[in-house]
Amino acid sequence: MPSAGEATVPFADWEWQVDLVEGVVPREVEELVVALVDRICDLAERANRPYAAARAAARFERAAGSTALLAGRQARSSMMTWEYIGRAFGCSPEQAVERFGETPPDVDQGGEE
Repeated sequence: MPSAGEATVPFADWEWQVDLVEGVVPREVEELVVALVDRICDLAERANRPYAAARAAARFERAAGSTALLAGRQARSSMMTWEYIGRAFGCSPEQAVERFGETPPDVDQGGEE
């Protein structure tokens, strides 16, 4: 019998499938984001360069916004549902539609091309 916190084989297989379908952020991407945030905080707090930190944060914010738009639209064009896109961005399906564009009629509404 598995101990507390230990996944059974079927459960571990299920978790692997869920990660595969939902998409796991690659470790190197996570590490890059953490490193960038740490560096900006270092500029603001320890290096006493608040203006440089503000400019770097603004550039990061602009890049993140345009990258999110690209990723959200690409996910939709790859037939991902608004529910999954919303989940990825931490919002409702309706908010995902507002943020990334209208629903193509041939995808969700059964329309013809």
